[in-house]
Amino acid sequence: MNEGNLIPIRTESEAREKGAAGGRKSGETRRRKRDLKAAMNELLNMDVVCPDILDKTTEMGIVSSLDYNAAIVAAMVRKAAGGDVAAFKEIRNLIGNDNDTERLKLQKKELAIKEKHSGDNEESGEVKIIDDING
Repeated sequence: MNEGNLIPIRTESEAREKGAAGGRKSGETRRRKRDLKAAMNELLNMDVVCPDILDKTTEMGIVSSLDYNAAIVAAMVRKAAGGDVAAFKEIRNLIGNDNDTERLKLQKKELAIKEKHSGDNEESGEVKIIDDING
């Protein structure tokens, strides 16, 4: 990394000024992200008005909630059904049925079992092998 371009802070007041400027910039960024998120949520919850999107969504059988959230879900299902692996993986991720979620649950369970049994073997110095993590 080229550190020759860095200008050192010389005084306490200079450090305070730079810190305050960084805090203001951080606040601006947070507000901009918050506003963008609010606008996106508002748009996603609006009723679908585009006839093409509306037709494709109702073709999937969704009639009760014709907002853009439903249209996006229907589009993802269409893509996944057509063989798009990325769409399939995202659907699994959204519904909590992906391999990473299952692997994380299994790792947590293994850790809990190891922690439970580690106190039993600390005094004797034995290492106990746990065969059944499901029990």
